[in-house]
Amino acid sequence: MKTIYQFYTLAFLFFLALGCQPKVENEVSMEEEHGHAEEVHLSLQQFQSLGLEVDSLQKRPMQGFVETNGQLTLPPQSQAAVTSIVGANISSVEVIEGNKVNKGQILAYMFHPNLIELQTTYLNQVNELEFAEQDYQRQERLYNESVSSGRDFQRVKANYLTLQGSVKGLEEQLKLLSISLDKVKAGEISGNVPLRSPIAGYVQHIGVRTGQYVAPEEVLFEIIQNDHIHAHFKVFESDIQKIKEGQTVQFIVESNPDIMHEATIFSVGKMFENDTKAVNIHAELENEDGSLLPGMYARGQILFDAETSFALPKDAVAMDGNRYYIFKAEQVEGNGEMEWNLTPMEVSIGVENSGWLEIKLHNPVSPDAQFATNNAYYLISELMKEEAGHDH
Repeated sequence: MKTIYQFYTLAFLFFLALGCQPKVENEVSMEEEHGHAEEVHLSLQQFQSLGLEVDSLQKRPMQGFVETNGQLTLPPQSQAAVTSIVGANISSVEVIEGNKVNKGQILAYMFHPNLIELQTTYLNQVNELEFAEQDYQRQERLYNESVSSGRDFQRVKANYLTLQGSVKGLEEQLKLLSISLDKVKAGEISGNVPLRSPIAGYVQHIGVRTGQYVAPEEVLFEIIQNDHIHAHFKVFESDIQKIKEGQTVQFIVESNPDIMHEATIFSVGKMFENDTKAVNIHAELENEDGSLLPGMYARGQILFDAETSFALPKDAVAMDGNRYYIFKAEQVEGNGEMEWNLTPMEVSIGVENSGWLEIKLHNPVSPDAQFATNNAYYLISELMKEEAGHDH
């Protein structure tokens, strides 16, 4: 019996001892859990050889932005569809697609018997009008002198005014066909009529070939002016209150993402599209080198009013997984000489502006605290090396 009693007493003391042991398995600090509780220790010589720089965490204006996508387009006044006002055959095409043309430059020549007949009719009526004008002036003088009857005068006047209107109508047709009135009046009837460009620009499309018959109002050529290209972006309902005319859009085109372009908003739509719930934004841009073409897809940011925030250069921020870190720098004395301790601090980042990142602190820091402003990825790689060494 005594033996059994001693057994239970020992068992009770054993379990009591187990209950009093500290539980350390899950008591790991947040920094240790993420693997960055250590510091990077650098001698003064190492610090200088790496070119590390430190500075306090200061506030600076950081530009906010709205993400946007769109396409490069041309305003209507920078596009021209060239047509013929009469049916005719193409006798020759004088340009090819991509050619630069001036306003009034000949694109093609047309021929058709109707064009010759139009010029002949005009010449005949001009001559008839000259005779009718002389007859009208004579009859007016006789009527005023009571020599001629009013009936004769009215008949001559009506014929003169009718011819005058007919000649003016023919003149307008010939002008639209780019036919010289003076040459026709001089008896020079042309079998080939030029088709001219209404604007300066580039030949975007040719829809005819030599010998083809073209009907009136059929589009024969398309001319575009790339100098006045603009960007057509879309902004969704949640962001539209931040957008206004005069703001800058920084964007890239998919064909050359390494070059940043800028445009200025000149028009903000007043209605949401039913399918996308987005508003159309139009921005004007410079295309001095001609590298931007209509139809290119663009991706960019619309910049709005700047806010003052803590910020550091991009090179001062390192990313590990989905977390961002900066390094607090302290100069201390160790082993008889000065050295630097660099401690990682997890932060969140905001907007980026001209190589600087907005820093959102998780915990407050001292106003005189110093932080590394470059080589953050080197520092975090050093921590990883140390962690790997400790695991072994």
